[in-house]
Amino acid sequence: MNKFSVQISDGPLDLDRIARSGQMFRWVKRGEVWAIYDGDHLHSVEQDGEVLLVQSNQTVDVFRSLLRLDENHAEKLKEIIRCGPELESCLDHLSGMRMMRPACAHETLFSFLCSANNHISRITAMVWKLTGSGTPPTANDAVPFLLLDQIASLSEAELRQQGFGYRAKTIPKVAQALTTSFEDLKVGSYEDARAGLLALSGIGPKLADCICLFAFDHQEAVPIDTHIWQQLTKIYYPDWQGTALTKAKYDYAAEAFRDRFGSLAGAAHQFLFVENMTSYRKKNLKT
Repeated sequence: MNKFSVQISDGPLDLDRIARSGQMFRWVKRGEVWAIYDGDHLHSVEQDGEVLLVQSNQTVDVFRSLLRLDENHAEKLKEIIRCGPELESCLDHLSGMRMMRPACAHETLFSFLCSANNHISRITAMVWKLTGSGTPPTANDAVPFLLLDQIASLSEAELRQQGFGYRAKTIPKVAQALTTSFEDLKVGSYEDARAGLLALSGIGPKLADCICLFAFDHQEAVPIDTHIWQQLTKIYYPDWQGTALTKAKYDYAAEAFRDRFGSLAGAAHQFLFVENMTSYRKKNLKT
């Protein structure tokens, strides 16, 4: 394992908030240390103020890329606020939340296939099952995600027995379809990647956009789920509050958000998502 420290110089960073933001699902906290699993990468991270103390089986540059420390977070927030002043209070409230850039695109893709009509604890359990280990390790050992051809060979019956529900059919079927096209999807444009994903069984617009944003790093993607729809109708489309999210409304709202925030649309979207998800959790705790 490599040991190094990383100075945070572009604004606050909150590992706990990032871990709960629904971008990656194999973050395990042991005491004050976060173990971050990403494909066959393992980063063990402890935060000491503005310094991250890291043990990793990767280089410092790979770790910095994961947390987007090769970008200027403070400047990104300023630009989001310039484009959308209405989001300033949301960004202030979620200080330290950041976008991730996972290295393992196929882990991210299948993690989001597990996310359909699901909640984070069950998604996390399913993602760990797709490592072959079933559960997080008790020590800081690297636990690789299954390779694409290994996922393609999984049986629907096996996955159903492990609690994947209807996703048990979708997951191996998608893996089989991607064995010859995955690399092309990774390097293609947002439009081509989205179209290719929508052609796959069980992937609709929201999942396609999640995969484009988090797995393929198309930062213009705007996935719209219940949380985002509530935020968009509250802020931009009050006449649509309480109405169903149709395909026409999805396409219109996503394109308008993209026009407003450009290449920062995905980041702006993520702040809205975490804001609404946080409010939802607090509401449920009170009931």
